Amino acid sequence: MIIFDTNAVNLLPPSGPRADIIRKLRQSGHHKVAVPWMVMEELVAHQTKHYPDKYRAVVNTLAKLNEALPWELESSLEPLALDRLVAHWRRAYEEIFEVIDTSGDAARRALSREAMALPPAKATKDRSEGGRDAAVWFSILEYLRENPDEEACFVTNNTKDFGDGVTYPFPMNEDVRGLEGRLARLTDFDAVVSKFTKEASGQDAEAAAEELLKSLSVRKRVARTAVEVLSSPIGFVGLDNAEDSVQWRQWLSSPEAELLSITNVLGHEIEDSIWYTANTRWLLYGAAVNGDSEDVRYVSCVWEMKVLFSANDGDEAPTLLTPGEPVLPDTADARCMEILKKLKARAARMARAMRNQMFHSSGGNLFADALPTLDVAGALARSLSDVIPPIDLGFAEQIAASMPTLDIATALDLAAVDDVLAWVPKPDFSGLLPQMDFSHLVPQVDYSSLFPQTDLNQIAAAALAAGIQATDTDDDDEDPPISDVDDSSDPKAEPSDTDTPDTDD
Repeated sequence: MIIFDTNAVNLLPPSGPRADIIRKLRQSGHHKVAVPWMVMEELVAHQTKHYPDKYRAVVNTLAKLNEALPWELESSLEPLALDRLVAHWRRAYEEIFEVIDTSGDAARRALSREAMALPPAKATKDRSEGGRDAAVWFSILEYLRENPDEEACFVTNNTKDFGDGVTYPFPMNEDVRGLEGRLARLTDFDAVVSKFTKEASGQDAEAAAEELLKSLSVRKRVARTAVEVLSSPIGFVGLDNAEDSVQWRQWLSSPEAELLSITNVLGHEIEDSIWYTANTRWLLYGAAVNGDSEDVRYVSCVWEMKVLFSANDGDEAPTLLTPGEPVLPDTADARCMEILKKLKARAARMARAMRNQMFHSSGGNLFADALPTLDVAGALARSLSDVIPPIDLGFAEQIAASMPTLDIATALDLAAVDDVLAWVPKPDFSGLLPQMDFSHLVPQVDYSSLFPQTDLNQIAAAALAAGIQATDTDDDDEDPPISDVDDSSDPKAEPSDTDTPDTDD
């Protein structure tokens, strides 16, 4: 167990390199890293204690400004929220450290030790102090006695009060009796890094990072995290398929993800594991909910984040740290746009596969079985044209005929038809599902009910309409990183046997 005193991690930035190393030590499985409860309280206090004074200063400044104006000041200040700020920093530090509890007995002994001005407490000119140091001391000793199989390394530069780790003043020498050999001392964070880690070379770190982060498992992890994290009532920016800037609120399902760049790779060897941190940029593409109308559209964006990971086989998945806000892809970046083009082709290919699977598994009665209450035809018209080449126009026309209030055939992206017809051997879709009447399957419905609530019907509808997978499928395993994908995935390229469009659906 590595136990930090306040002076070793005071004002620790949660997203900084020291915090990353602590995470690596914890996640390696070889070490525990903790702070006593009293240290946690001091860490939080040092980040929050000046907030009330700064708040009052702003209030006074606003009052003075208001006095100098002949009109009423429109600026306002949110209420002072100290508890909110304390909770924020407590969560941030509890994500980095375990917390060693301070029992009531340890707290009472600490106060008694301070009253008597005995080490680690002390006497000053007119009073005694050091009750908090004494609470830290007794918490560590209590932890060691409750965990007889563990050793502790206490990290503090306060050798004046806590001793040098070899000899202890009275009565600390009696406090530690029976624990000899189980309590070591380091003076600062750099000593921890030197003792418990070994920096890996930059070249090896970058090679390992790039190989791991391009893997399918990591791409899936990034995509799942994007669904969990990227949700905002205000919305994010992205590019639609016409490369126009649009707003979107959240992903409808896991987007396609590809690594754009990796920088600032730092590796540390911890016991027999090497752990890395790196700054990464990801290109995301998938179906998202429109921020204005709650409609479905396909968008792309660039997402930056710091990643903590191990290149060892069998280690846990990378931890995604400090993600940023999505930004627009750079349309002037040829490499970025080429990757986006291939992501679109990948999404379209998987959409076709899922559409066919869903259609055949339903015995042709897809809408009646899966989504009898949703505006499937409308969603199909709005979304299919955005992603999948509309090769089944006869199918869309039948739906449009059964729903005269929706001009589905016109809504389809007819410009994309020319691209498809260039390689499709003029199939005849006029006889597609000739006996099926969709009018009784799609009664009076309201597409607005599809969002924002998400349920199984909604996910199935979006997967069908937007043409992407609602959950991870084994089809993903066939998709290597974009850098390893050739142009055969482009719908405009010559079709392979496996890419020949189905004409029986």
